Amino acid sequence: MIVRCGRCGSGFDVPGPGRHACPNCGTVNEVGAASGPISTAPPPPPVQEDPSPRVSCANCGFSFIVGKVEVAPCPNCGTPVTVGVTEEGDG
Repeated sequence: MIVRCGRCGSGFDVPGPGRHACPNCGTVNEVGAASGPISTAPPPPPVQEDPSPRVSCANCGFSFIVGKVEVAPCPNCGTPVTVGVTEEGDG
């Protein structure tokens, strides 16, 4: 039976169910009796809906990403930087 590697996507022939290494990339794929390969690669990270805000320090000009906070210390110089973002419902 021909299966497709869960990591690199190349197709290769296997004798039947079991664990089979992809001849192209070496990833071990588990083949079930009635299913295709199961990738051993980790799942992709979840898509972040709302990107975190980016702010710039007024003291040194360093630009950095912050979470949903009102004030964050600059990682470069320590100056408190007002972000003004809070969680919904806080207030």
